Amino acid sequence: MEKTNRRSFVKKSAIAIAGTGLYSSMTISCASNAPSDRVNIGVIGVNNFGWDNMNRMLQVEDQPVHCIALCDVDQTRLEERAKQLKDSFPLTAGNIKLYTDFRKLLEDKDIDGVIIATPDHWHTYIFAEAIKAGKAVYVEKPTGRTIAECNLMVDLQRKYKNVVTTGLWHASVDYFIEAFSILKSGVLGDVYKVQAWITSGTAPVTWSNAPQTVPATLDYKMWIGPAPFRPYAREIIPGRWRNFWDFGGGGQTDWVHYLDSALDGIAALGHERTYPKSIYSVGYKHPETMYETPRVQSSVFQFEKLHIVWEQQVAPLYNRGDGVAWIGSNGTLACNRTGYEIFPVTNREGSPLIEAVKKQGKYANQYNHVANWADCIRNNNLKTASPIDKGCYATVLANIANISYRSAGTSLEYLPSEQKFRNNTEADSYIFPEYQNDWKYPKV
Repeated sequence: MEKTNRRSFVKKSAIAIAGTGLYSSMTISCASNAPSDRVNIGVIGVNNFGWDNMNRMLQVEDQPVHCIALCDVDQTRLEERAKQLKDSFPLTAGNIKLYTDFRKLLEDKDIDGVIIATPDHWHTYIFAEAIKAGKAVYVEKPTGRTIAECNLMVDLQRKYKNVVTTGLWHASVDYFIEAFSILKSGVLGDVYKVQAWITSGTAPVTWSNAPQTVPATLDYKMWIGPAPFRPYAREIIPGRWRNFWDFGGGGQTDWVHYLDSALDGIAALGHERTYPKSIYSVGYKHPETMYETPRVQSSVFQFEKLHIVWEQQVAPLYNRGDGVAWIGSNGTLACNRTGYEIFPVTNREGSPLIEAVKKQGKYANQYNHVANWADCIRNNNLKTASPIDKGCYATVLANIANISYRSAGTSLEYLPSEQKFRNNTEADSYIFPEYQNDWKYPKV
């Protein structure tokens, strides 16, 4: 009878849950009490995700969101994006103010919230200034480039109590919400391992080292900001900067999405949010590549009762180029942005222990995620779908994995109360950033 009930549950598991048991503040929807209230948004960094998120916010039906300001260090891109928004959304983006310095944008009293979609090395500083200016914040993933910056962002939100969400948008995707519900049912049995993965090539990426001229429309000094100076190269800006340690953390932090989902899944299983007993990471990059971060990387997060393996690799898993899979004694549940599937374990007689289930559909979008943030701004509701403590928890773990890789594959134990590693001064040297070029590390 128990097995039949579990099978029935899985077949009917398209039920959204408001949380996974780990983040008590987490919700998926913030219903508005005043749907006519207008929310004014500014975007800092308009090339990729800032542009995408703003577009999605403006397309959500019956939601009065207006884009009133854009900021970017590239004047040409800034003007192009402004024109595109005005042409596409004349009623809600027809009067956009343009800035090349985010500090000027944050002085605008009409702006309710800002989307921070700059390179990673700028996230924390701009986040701190936005919080102190009283703005709601949508900060892209990874939340911070270093462990200390992530912790600082959590402390800032707790002090000022702004409405904050992160760009870890799987928390708002039906496929993942349903997967967490399946996990919560216990149908997989004893879940002892979780796999999270993306696929990537290993071919070297190279370009000439000859000096290049900075475009007249680009404020390169502002782009560098608090990072160490590096000669301009068009091959790094705008698209490849995350493959250099001063600006990003490679695939491990860029794709923290799936680590975040893996953690949400084990929360649905009843595991409390704790730091792993150890984190270990190794990787590979072609000896001729100019990238600093690895192109293939395996990271193991060892918890008390299970472990998570995050991999950037060449071959797909479970017929998916990226995803997360929870492996249990009765079967495996694999999920990504296009659906989920249960792969049953069979007994000695060849009979499946649980029912095979597959749900496949169109690629998930971020409309629910940005709509959730806007609704929470409208209602001053701090319980966003992906609050800063949740996003920073996953990002800190991803940062630790990178530190292990950079410390010659050393197994690390992080002590959160001391903000240091156990008996490893080399690893400790990566915890805090060194702000340069007259930029000062923010304070709470």
